[in-house]
Amino acid sequence: MQTFTKKIILFLYLISFVSLSSNEVHTNEKSLVDKLNLILSMQKEDRPGVSVLLKKNNDVIYKISKGLANKAKRFSISSSTGFRLGSISKPFTALAILTLVESESLSLDDDVTKFIPELPLKWKGITIKHLLSHRVFISEDFFSDSNIGLANLSTNHDVVKFISAKNIQVKALTSDKAIYCNSCYVLLAQVIEISSGISFSDYLRQKIFVPANMKNTYIVEEGVAMKSTDALNYAKTETFFGINQYTTGAMAQVSSIEDLNNFIVTLKEGKIINQESFRLMTKVHSDAGNDGTFGLGWMIGWGDVPFYSHGGSQDGYQTELFFHPKHDLEIAILTNGGDETYELQAQMMRAIITHYN
Repeated sequence: MQTFTKKIILFLYLISFVSLSSNEVHTNEKSLVDKLNLILSMQKEDRPGVSVLLKKNNDVIYKISKGLANKAKRFSISSSTGFRLGSISKPFTALAILTLVESESLSLDDDVTKFIPELPLKWKGITIKHLLSHRVFISEDFFSDSNIGLANLSTNHDVVKFISAKNIQVKALTSDKAIYCNSCYVLLAQVIEISSGISFSDYLRQKIFVPANMKNTYIVEEGVAMKSTDALNYAKTETFFGINQYTTGAMAQVSSIEDLNNFIVTLKEGKIINQESFRLMTKVHSDAGNDGTFGLGWMIGWGDVPFYSHGGSQDGYQTELFFHPKHDLEIAILTNGGDETYELQAQMMRAIITHYN
């Protein structure tokens, strides 16, 4: 039931070895568009589909949606169709934390127990920054495949209860060690609620979604169903892995390509957090070895001006949000067809990266 699978991590790891530092710059955007159209020609209109955005130098080079959001209702995917983002939710949670840092409502060095006192004493010394940079070892993963029954209908409070059990071991990790941690981001959602005094979803709406004009974006939480026009999992169900889950912070966000385009603009203009905070987010804070390096909410690439990105994998939903500032390049790809549409996603990513090599 891992919501951020090894294949997403491996894909980012592989593309980091494609050099984007060549002096030769490809300016023929038409050839790239032709390649992307050729790849998308393999997508059938009556199958779960793909929504793609490519921006270069702040211009939209390519934006297309193809396939079905809902088979039963024959709803086609458009640029305004919402998809579950999976772990792309994490950068948004991290951004919300940084807005609270800027308002001096909390510090990155604060212990998480300051905000979630029900955590046991063994959590003392684990800070907000540890959580953001995946520098926490937890001996048993609430989000593992073996806990799928436990996760059904679960909320953030269930996660806190689970990791507070006596048999669960926890410790902070040094900056050269990291373990990808969904539970850490669930705790961050709880921190946001306690620090702000409002719900996690309301805080993100006020501080990120509304300022960025993300009209189709919201959090799927207890009592909130997906909208009838959103892309269903495999275009047929709201559940993933056969369950409903209401944990937030690590996942649960729904957004569209149109909304992610607006988000990219707002983020680059410094309207969510200031540039100093954003530089802090997008530098390396921890190293997970073959699983990559982490900033605060982002995965960080290699090079003198590295890319920053995040992927999501939640059953049939496979998603990608990628920034390469050196080349002023942004990519967002949302899919709902599992391995079938993930293969198209991977081909498109490779085509774009190699075009600007």
